Parts: sequence; structure tokens; C-alpha cells
Amino acid sequence: MVKSSSEQLHPFFQGSSSGFSDAHFVSTQFALWKRRNITVLNLMRVNRLWRGLAEPFLYSALYVVQEWRLRKFIDNIKENPRQAEQLRTLVVMPRFCTKDLTMPFCDRLVVQVLGLCHGVTAVVVESHLLSSPLSLFQSPDSRRLRLLSALCLQNGEFSTFMVNFGNYASLQVLELSVNNVEGDALSSFPEHITLPSLHTLILGYLNPLALVIVRKWELPSLKELAIPRWNPILSMALIPLIQQSYERLERLDTCTDPFHDRSLYDIIRTPLIHLKNLTLGIAYSTSRSPPTQLAVKPVFCHVVTLGICRIEWIMPEDMHAWIQFISDPTYMPHLRSVWTDISNGRLELCLQASLPLLDVLRSFEEVLQARGVAFKGVTNDRSSFVPIKLLQRDSLEVSTLLFSHDSRLISVFSSQDDNDHL
Repeated sequence: MVKSSSEQLHPFFQGSSSGFSDAHFVSTQFALWKRRNITVLNLMRVNRLWRGLAEPFLYSALYVVQEWRLRKFIDNIKENPRQAEQLRTLVVMPRFCTKDLTMPFCDRLVVQVLGLCHGVTAVVVESHLLSSPLSLFQSPDSRRLRLLSALCLQNGEFSTFMVNFGNYASLQVLELSVNNVEGDALSSFPEHITLPSLHTLILGYLNPLALVIVRKWELPSLKELAIPRWNPILSMALIPLIQQSYERLERLDTCTDPFHDRSLYDIIRTPLIHLKNLTLGIAYSTSRSPPTQLAVKPVFCHVVTLGICRIEWIMPEDMHAWIQFISDPTYMPHLRSVWTDISNGRLELCLQASLPLLDVLRSFEEVLQARGVAFKGVTNDRSSFVPIKLLQRDSLEVSTLLFSHDSRLISVFSSQDDNDHL
């Protein structure tokens, strides 16, 4: 059986769940949850006596896209209290982010679920969909949470979260994005904010005033840090946060921009002996070249798994530098695998848009194969990693020609075993 969703707190790539929201949140486990539910339902159809074994998987996660589902779930657990004991993960996300098309949820229903289901350890919520989410961040039931993904916080919500940070002493994984902060609320924040158990922090867009607060956080247990967006001016406020956790980091997820910023060079002088997993996002800015400066070499000394996001943004003029980067063993002598977020569907779109992705993947494949390093992409539902196979070049070229004359989705790879190919 698949592990319960609360145990899979941090996939290597974040990514969105198809059919829910375009927002990228850390506990995206929709594909695994759906697959688990189908398996469990099939088991229950075979033998009703297995229901007791199946229920912990069937009710371990609740993914809600409409308010009436929350109300129905609350009614169900009032009739059958046993179901309340099974819930571990609660995700409240819309099918569309457009406010005009989505009615806001009542935040009291979320708090009510937390009050009824005492086993919930992971909550994902998009703030602007709640009618008044302040009570969620004030709720004493938050003390048992291990994962909180709080997206698009507005005005008083971030302030309330900070004032009540003591409710989150057990929090291990936090994903945070803050759109607006009320300036007059800053004076009410505690001078020292410590999250003692937090080992994973994922930072999305942060309002400049929120940056001022987050940079002062004390995170004695932090081992995984993700800053996928980097503004050369605003993001510099996060340097103190990086500096205090630098030597403990085991996983780092960021774009290439910080490694081109001289302000960080003083921090990264010593090798990161614990950093085994590093994800680099190709920057949207003009700087899309790899971090090949000698000053940043200590970061890569012990990297075993390298992730590359938005690899389709590598342009022909940057290709030579990237090939040198991944082929030079002095940068990553322990490298064993390179993972990308490229899927079959994205490859097809890039081919249609005449992006040079195919040439990039072929070049990477050749160099990494020579080093004995695995090269992988993701399935379309982002539930697992699969090897990239580019050996059947003729088949791909024929499919590309057909694609230009046919609006139907044509597979660009053929294989006897679909699981081994994108």
C-alpha cells in the first residue's frame, strides 16, 4: 500500500496538482491520493470484510475544491466518528484561482474539521479563498500540525500567524507566501520568533515587509530550504536566514540567480558537507547560465542528486556552459542522478513552440551517460520520476512532423514498457 499522505511531506519538486489550482504547494500528493483511493475501493469491492483495513487509507486525506464537500464531510464524521480518527491531511484548494469563478470558503469549517479530527497533522490552504481565515491561524488545534502550507496571506493574516507563532512549536514543514502586510502591525510582532522543530521551509512570494520579519526567524533545526524566486534587490534580505542555517543544510532548492550574486560569496566559502540534494531553477531573468564561478564550488562538493527546473529555458548560447558544468567532476564528484521537471506533455509543448529543449536533453543525456549518472524526468501527473530515453531519434522526428499537421496529442516516444519512458 502507498504511505499515507502526511508521511510524504516534501517531494523533490513541488508542482501543482492537475484539476485543482495553478498554485504550487509543497504537499502536492493528489495523484498518489487518487491512486491509493482507487486501489482501496477495488479492495472493498472484492471483500467487504477488508473495509476495516482499507479505511485508514481511504480517509487519510481530504482534498476539497468546494465548500459543500467540507460540510458533507463534517456531517459524515458526526454520524461515524471513526472516520474522524483517520484524517491526517486536509487540503483546501480551488479548481480555479480566479476569484470571480470561485466562492470563498468559510474558514470556520476548516477550524471545525481540526476540532473534530484530532489526527490532522498537515493543512494546505490558499488564503484568499477563505472568507476570514484569521481564526485558522489563532486556533489552538494548530499545535499538533507538522505541515502547514499557507499561500497568498493577506493583510492581518500574516500578522496573526506571527503573533500566535507559539501554536506552531511542533511544525516541521512550512510553506509560506505573503501578498500583503499591514505596516502598522509590525510593532506588535514578538522581538524573537523561534520555530524549534521546523526542518523544512519553502518561501514563495513575500511582501517586502514580510521579508523583514522572516529574515529574523530563529530556526535551529532547519535542514531543507527552498527559495525558488530570487529578486536581486528584495531577496537579499534573506541572507541572514541563509547564513544561520547554511552549514546544516541537507537540501537546497533555489534558482541560479543567487549564485551569481557576490553578496553571498562570503557565506559559501566553506564546503556544505551535509548538502546531498540541490535543485536549481533556471532563472527567468537574463542570467540563465549555470553557477560555474569558483567562489560557489563549495556548495556542490557533496551533491548526490541534482534537480534542474525549467530546463526548457536553457537557450543555445548557454548550452556550452551547462554542458561544462555537468561534465566537470570537480563540481559534483559524487553526482549519481540528475532529475528534471520535464514531462512528456511539456516536451510536446516545447516541440510545438520550437524551443530547443530536445537538443538540450540529448546533450545532457550524452554527457551524463558518459559519467554513469542517471537522467530522469517526471510523469505527467508528477507522481514519480522516470528515465529519459532519447535513443529513438527517428521515431521522435517523425512524431514531431505529424504533430505539426495534426492537432491530436501524439506520443513522442514508443516503447514496449511505457514505465521506462516519458
